[in-house]
Amino acid sequence: MRNRTGVIVTVVLGAALIAFVLWMPRQPESSAIADSVVAAEDEAYLDDPVAVAVEKVSGANPMEGILELRALAEQDEPEVDAVVWLGVFGIQSGQLDKARERFSQALTLEPGHVEATWQLAMLDMEEGAYDRAVVGFEACMDADDSYTNGLFFTARCYEAMGKTEAAVIRYQQYLPYAPDTVISARVLDFITRLESGGLSGTNE
Repeated sequence: MRNRTGVIVTVVLGAALIAFVLWMPRQPESSAIADSVVAAEDEAYLDDPVAVAVEKVSGANPMEGILELRALAEQDEPEVDAVVWLGVFGIQSGQLDKARERFSQALTLEPGHVEATWQLAMLDMEEGAYDRAVVGFEACMDADDSYTNGLFFTARCYEAMGKTEAAVIRYQQYLPYAPDTVISARVLDFITRLESGGLSGTNE
């Protein structure tokens, strides 16, 4: 009974860790760096129609923002970021097929677009296409070193595929980028379990 309880606790805590990593920034930033760019970002925001439309989606009339994004995405020279955001909002509304179409469209317009590649990799991982997901995450990390969470997610994919050694290596590479000691401790638990021959999978 005690062993079964321990497994349940591990599963619950593991699920919480994955949810936290999903929602945190691609790479932890110091508050000093973040503060230094706030003013510049605010100024650029006012000149960015995509950013303005995205903000409206979170406001009182979200459809207004969606329609503006669609207009930007369907003009003669489409705004690629608008296409990507439509895909992101498609995921949020549960329209995964349409989201995938949007991300694929963005990559057609701009091959190698990093965020579109990342979003497709996330979809592939959620749908169990782990080989494709790994390729996508690796491409993002090669193109932009701020996508360090790709180390964590490639580890999860390798673990799901039964590639224990590769999973352990990726978890170890991710540790320096873990945002706090709680996450570090959980990742170390994953490493210990894998090295001791524990069961692998993506349900933790």
